[in-house]
Amino acid sequence: MTQTAERTIAGQLFTVTEGLFVARYPLSTALPIPLGVAAGDLLTWAFCGLGQAGEAPTALLVFTAASLLGRLGVATHFHDLTVTFSPPAPVTTLDPAAWTALCPAILGALTPTTFDPLARLLPHLGAALSALAEPREGPTGPVLAMGGDAEASLTGAGVPDYLVLRADDRWRGCHVVRAHRSFGAEPRIRLDLARVWGEPARSPTDAALLVRSGDITAARVAP
Repeated sequence: MTQTAERTIAGQLFTVTEGLFVARYPLSTALPIPLGVAAGDLLTWAFCGLGQAGEAPTALLVFTAASLLGRLGVATHFHDLTVTFSPPAPVTTLDPAAWTALCPAILGALTPTTFDPLARLLPHLGAALSALAEPREGPTGPVLAMGGDAEASLTGAGVPDYLVLRADDRWRGCHVVRAHRSFGAEPRIRLDLARVWGEPARSPTDAALLVRSGDITAARVAP
C-alpha cells in the first residue's frame, strides 16, 4: 500500500444487526480497493454507480465491528481513509442500486467462516437475487434437479459450495455437504444438501444460483 497522507471523507453507516454494518462513502477516481478496516473485520465490498449517468460512484463495505465512535479507518491499495458518519440508519433504507452491487459481492464471499454474518444480509437481496438468477448461458448452462430439501442433481462437472434457491418468491440457502460425481457423455453430480438459511420450500424451486468462492452461476431448474 502506498504511504500517503490519510484522507477524511463523510460517509453513511447502515446497521444490519448488532455488530454488523454496511458503510457507504464517495469513491475517488483512483478507485481505491478496500483491504481492511481498523475497527473490525471486512467481510466484502463493492463499487456502485460506476459509468451510470446521474449517479455518484460510491464504495460499499460490509464489516463487523464492536464499536465505531462515529468513524471508520479503511486501508486501501492506494491510501488510507477515515470515513466519518452521522448516526446510523437501518440497512433497509439502502437503495436498490446498492443491493444490486452488493448481491454478487455477498454471495461470492460466502464461506463456512463468513456465512453466519453474511446470512443476515441475504433476506434483503430478494430482487437482486432474482435478477442474478436469470440463466445467461442458454441451453448449454448447468441444469439443477431438486430431490427434496436435502438432495439435488446437477449437470456438468463443477461442484458449488452453496445453492441459493427460490420457491414461490422466497429464497433459501443450502450448503453442499457432499458431492457424488458420475462421468460419461453427460457428467452429472449428486449433491447432498444441508439447509443453512431460510424456510423449507412449500412449492417447487423455480430459480437457482450456484455459488463457489468468487464465482456465481445461474442454473436452469428442471421441472
